[in-house]
Amino acid sequence: MHDIEQKAIEIYTKNLAYLSKEHPDLHRKIELLSLAIQNGQYKEKYAIEYKGDGYFDLLELATDKWLYGSNSKELAKKAADRINYNKTDGVIETFYNFKFEESASDTAKNTDPTISPFATTAPVISYINNIIDKRDSTMQKIYKFIFFGTGLGVHIDEIDKKIDASIYLIVEDDLEIFRASLFVTDYSRIGAKSKIYFTIMDNDYNFKEIFNKFFHEAFIRNNYLKYSLLNEGYLDKIRKIQNFIVTSSHITYPHHKLLEKNIRTLKTLDEHYKFFNVSKPHHSQIFSTRPVILVAAGPSLDKNIEWLKNNSEYATVVALFMTTPILFKHGITPDIIIHIDEQDHPVLSTLSNIDDLNRYRESIFFLAPSVKIDLFKGISQKNRCYLFEDRTRYRFEMGFLEGFSVGEIAYALTIIWGTKELYLLGLDLAVDKETGKTHAKGHISEQHRFEANETADTQTVSLRGSIFEVKGNFRKTVATTPLFDMSIHRVNYFTKTLKQGNQNIYNLSDGAYFEEVTPIRPEDVNLGKDYERKSDGLLQDLLECFDSYASEKMTPKELEMFNLRIQEAEKKLEAVERFAETRYPSIIQFRAAFTDIASNMITPPENQISELSQILIIYLQNIGGYVGDFLNTKEVDNPKRHIKQLQKIIAGQLKRIIKKYLEAIRAGSPAH
Repeated sequence: MHDIEQKAIEIYTKNLAYLSKEHPDLHRKIELLSLAIQNGQYKEKYAIEYKGDGYFDLLELATDKWLYGSNSKELAKKAADRINYNKTDGVIETFYNFKFEESASDTAKNTDPTISPFATTAPVISYINNIIDKRDSTMQKIYKFIFFGTGLGVHIDEIDKKIDASIYLIVEDDLEIFRASLFVTDYSRIGAKSKIYFTIMDNDYNFKEIFNKFFHEAFIRNNYLKYSLLNEGYLDKIRKIQNFIVTSSHITYPHHKLLEKNIRTLKTLDEHYKFFNVSKPHHSQIFSTRPVILVAAGPSLDKNIEWLKNNSEYATVVALFMTTPILFKHGITPDIIIHIDEQDHPVLSTLSNIDDLNRYRESIFFLAPSVKIDLFKGISQKNRCYLFEDRTRYRFEMGFLEGFSVGEIAYALTIIWGTKELYLLGLDLAVDKETGKTHAKGHISEQHRFEANETADTQTVSLRGSIFEVKGNFRKTVATTPLFDMSIHRVNYFTKTLKQGNQNIYNLSDGAYFEEVTPIRPEDVNLGKDYERKSDGLLQDLLECFDSYASEKMTPKELEMFNLRIQEAEKKLEAVERFAETRYPSIIQFRAAFTDIASNMITPPENQISELSQILIIYLQNIGGYVGDFLNTKEVDNPKRHIKQLQKIIAGQLKRIIKKYLEAIRAGSPAH
């Protein structure tokens, strides 16, 4: 017995040394728990017991129940036996299985790369789908694997010995259970040969951050993520991971949209608009002495429109462009209007609902340079219009904002302006409980996610169709969608990174709760008690304030970066040409060549901003699952025969994207 205890202590010591070096944050958690146990500040819930026959079990002290209840080593071997290499069992799919007719694939080859993501992905996907049927094929190797629940880790050891995966994600919700596993399972052995990501007793934010690191590591291995489920208590974690995948940037914001955004931004730079500096928060008198009401298009806007009418005269009203038909209808003219979406249809649809377009000339506009500026020239005045970049960084010394919707971008702007008292109305980011609506009545994105008082329970996760609960602003929980949830996280990020100590933010909406934002019901707020009506001179004061933080001219550094971007694009094009012209006689050589060209495409030159690399990262993530599936399928007949054709198709699509970008940046470069 002494030898068994000594061995357990040796394994624990080795694990602590490994965690200290490779996972210091987790090591700190373990050390703090151990200290709390020693000091009597934490009462242990579990006890490890050696049961004979070379295995351990874990006793839950409060219930007197065993975690395993039988030989844990035998159970671990059975768990390993259940792991197979097929593509339909115990797997999380990470890419949509799009199917294309041959005619659709041929059409895509002649479609502008900015029109649709399929213009450059369909030729690759279509070819691979003709080779592989996931129902009748198996994987050669499991490269990435997820463990949901560690227990004492015995099954982790057995499964690793069977599959020898390159990258693991280990998930455990109970820190004490994981600590117990450190006495039994040698994680240092696994970590010496494989990359391990641990998410142990993490909140949702950290769980997502760690999963994303695991997910983006060697992304061409993401075709199918195999997993082991310790118990059904972890089914919710699988659901969350499905949500993380479907809200990944390469799915929510495809490469063709980012390419189009870059092209439009480059064209707009020639217009010499004022760019507002969003690189850091500002301090201005006008936003310190008068409150701001940020008006978004959530269902709470409809319910509180009378409150807005009564209070808008005492505050600076900042509105999303899509809310203006609603506001104008009720006689409310926003002082500032914000819009970032490069799609033309929502703008045209919004304008079609306005009787008098001159109403817009009474407002200041904040726009992303990728919007169609021509649509705004007729309703705004250039001297009352400020641009700021989102995702692109051509005016990088003026900063940039990145979000998933205009709502959180507008929120970030109001904080950057130095707003001391900020009230949020209509930024629900949730589905209305009574009506099932996602937006205010008349908004172009208005949808009914479910009937009133009805819940949605589905096994399929989609950006807009799936419903789940999050903490509510006024209610315990509210229903939201994956798309809204992305924005909730971004709002919290902007609060954490931008909000100053003297700024107070209040959420008036019956929607999602935001961290460090005070819930307050509209009926409890009367701005007329504390503030005077705004004067006609407010607009001019705002312009003077914004002008002090704005610039029309590009700096020498910004101009220099244009030449470097062009040189980078030319070098990437040359690399693709070499890839296309080189013969790869085996699938192993082709795999290495594809990995190299992918690395070249996504890696920007040192100390250089590269929008092109970002476009190509998203593109390669979108086709990577399919290419990885081809490279890792046992049943591909004569793979050498397909290599040359697939090489030609991939190179051709990469060249189309790079050439489109090169054409735009050469034409739009102010340095030429």
